[in-house]
Amino acid sequence: MTKKIIIGLLFLSTTFYAQNKKKSRIDFINMTSLSSVKNTESYFTRYSTDKDRSSKGFSFDLNTIYGIRFYNRVAISAGISLNYNVDQTFFSTPYIVDLRVFTNENGGNRFFAYLQTGKNIKWSESFSGDGFCAKMGIGIIVEYNQHLSYYVDILKKSNEIEIEKSKDKGWYKTTGFGISLGLIF
Repeated sequence: MTKKIIIGLLFLSTTFYAQNKKKSRIDFINMTSLSSVKNTESYFTRYSTDKDRSSKGFSFDLNTIYGIRFYNRVAISAGISLNYNVDQTFFSTPYIVDLRVFTNENGGNRFFAYLQTGKNIKWSESFSGDGFCAKMGIGIIVEYNQHLSYYVDILKKSNEIEIEKSKDKGWYKTTGFGISLGLIF
């Protein structure tokens, strides 16, 4: 079901992109970023006392989202992420849904805020199982030229995953703060 929704969103976004841009107030957006997040809290749910919680570890994320932007102010996107967590080492690949709000509609340099959430896909044993991730952040876009912009944002991330080798300990939860560097095509 979710694959059908993602394919439908991608199809709709390419349909809107194919329209005459001067008549349409809907535009295509493609954003790719690399994030580094320092865990401020990590624990297994069956060991929830304060002494069992730690701030060890960090993670790296590679995100790519593809979607539509309305009136150059609001963007709704879908995409995929590749997450690698250090400490309780695991890979996860969530499909993600992203909502972004931009400060101006004229393009150029501008600020934005976003909310992103996703659910992990279990590809194989090397990619850990069920779970979700969520991010929210604020950032700035710096336009390089008409077709390419750079952006940087600061974010708060939450991640929950059921690690195959540690199922008896419950879900592994992390929360942390980080920074992303990205490109907008």
